Amino acid sequence: MELAGASALVTGAGRGIGRAIALSLARAGARVTAVSRTEADLRSLVEAIRGAGGQALAHPGDLRDGATCDAAVRAAVAAHGRLQVLVHNAGVGGHASVAETTDEDWARILDTNLTAVFRLTRAALPHLVQGGGHVVMISSLAGQNPIAGMAAYCASKAALDHFAQCLMLEVRHQGVKVTTVAPGSVDTGFGDAAGARRADGSWMLRAEDVAEAVLSLLRIRDEAHGSRLEMRPLRPPKRA
Repeated sequence: MELAGASALVTGAGRGIGRAIALSLARAGARVTAVSRTEADLRSLVEAIRGAGGQALAHPGDLRDGATCDAAVRAAVAAHGRLQVLVHNAGVGGHASVAETTDEDWARILDTNLTAVFRLTRAALPHLVQGGGHVVMISSLAGQNPIAGMAAYCASKAALDHFAQCLMLEVRHQGVKVTTVAPGSVDTGFGDAAGARRADGSWMLRAEDVAEAVLSLLRIRDEAHGSRLEMRPLRPPKRA
């Protein structure tokens, strides 16, 4: 995909991975519609993009509301004429055993990490089909690796992975690509170039690492209509 001039919508764009992806897309020449619940963070992001000569639109809202999903797509198309790239990054987690997980916490995680993705994808599909678009879903290695105390989050990411595969089968003949990027531990303290060391000595990924991977996947020119990229923490070399 030629990103210069492309219209891209990024969710969870106010902070961390989403912000890094939005900035990378804008630097590549894409016109970005940034969606997040944190309006102040969105304003800061848009100012940074426009200050660097890029084009960006802030669309604050909670994607758990189906009306917000529809409105975000309409805003992107109205501002930029079309929609070719959809990056699902918005997500929430939580630490609680199954016995301690409340109905409200379960619904909050599943509604954000899965149901909102479904609704926003459904709203965007007519436009993505017109432009030979690309859907990128930021998943997690937790979708394949169970973690005690994070059942709701792991379940939401496992379901997201399967949803992405089903979507790919449905839209591959319409010229739409579907990709999942599954990072391991990510240091989401944006701007910390040094990263952070985990307890086992491995280095956490940076938000910029994930953004670079997304940018590379969007630029690939091949006949594949779906793929999955796993990003694991880097481990220091063993001493002899």
